[in-house]
Amino acid sequence: MIITLLRHADAEPQRIGIADADRHLTEKGEKQAKRLARFCLRNRLLPGRLYASPLARAQQTAKLLQANLTGCPMPHTAPWLAGDNDTHTLLRELTILAEDTDDVWLVGHEPNYSDVVGQLLSTSPASVIVKKASLIRLEITFAEPATATLLWSIPCSLMH
Repeated sequence: MIITLLRHADAEPQRIGIADADRHLTEKGEKQAKRLARFCLRNRLLPGRLYASPLARAQQTAKLLQANLTGCPMPHTAPWLAGDNDTHTLLRELTILAEDTDDVWLVGHEPNYSDVVGQLLSTSPASVIVKKASLIRLEITFAEPATATLLWSIPCSLMH
């Protein structure tokens, strides 16, 4: 299975009185998401299926990708991408998805992405940096334990 991890774009900072789940993209974040979509269009990168965390910033990132990338499927909300689940939950959900598709894009959060990439690549999560609005593509084998091959990783700053 090929999975592409997309960390949400730049979001409002945490503030008293605003729940973490309600933080929205900044103007910079909206520009990042649109740049990402243009990059995907130029490079013929198109999700087979698109899933996003229910948190506002991930939903906005997914919707901007879909709106600006011709042929991109509508995002499905995936509560297991919310950022408060462990690596095992994410891998279990991916195993279920692998029964129906072989190409999934996930819009989610740190530190979950560093944790799952670190585990799949048999390295320390501390050695994995997932910048905002960046893409990481992995090919996963769901043996016990699940492992992956890093196909590529592209930060938004290089998506010109």
